[in-house]
Amino acid sequence: MRIYKKIIPNEYVLSIKDIDYNNLAKQGIKALFFDLDNTIIPYDINVIPEDIKDFLEELNKEFKVLVISNSRKKRVKFATQNLKSIPYVKFARKPLKFGFKKGLKLLNVKLDEVCIIGDQMMTDILGANRLKAKYAILVHPVKQRSDHIFTRFNRKLEMLFIKKVKRKMPETYEKVLKAYAEK
Repeated sequence: MRIYKKIIPNEYVLSIKDIDYNNLAKQGIKALFFDLDNTIIPYDINVIPEDIKDFLEELNKEFKVLVISNSRKKRVKFATQNLKSIPYVKFARKPLKFGFKKGLKLLNVKLDEVCIIGDQMMTDILGANRLKAKYAILVHPVKQRSDHIFTRFNRKLEMLFIKKVKRKMPETYEKVLKAYAEK
């Protein structure tokens, strides 16, 4: 399969609060893997704020929630310190499968029970699709101006692939990626 096909999410939303979690539950989703940086909090914020903490902990009552990040242990551990029963995977090396597989073991769930949620097509969505997770949701970055240099590069690369999707798969582009590409 061509790489531009592997970066296509099942859906795009503006924030983690805009996801239809009831619909995910109806599809048999039992676990939610949330990217940390620019999905839950911007890079320039060190700790998950109370409102987001409360939101994730409420979700954790219905789903098994995991924070998964390519960031190092110090960043992830500090950011998630106020999450009571939500585990994390640090240095996940997305889009490689390593971190996702670790998350599956931590939560004791199967691939067809997982939704992966993140702000980057080249790490989160590509990783979800390579892993063959049941569902992948692209979220608009919380604060794109706080992106690291590698993320900025990935976002430029994303736009090249999005243009290819627009040319080769116009219906998919219109349905899933147009709103993201035009933000």
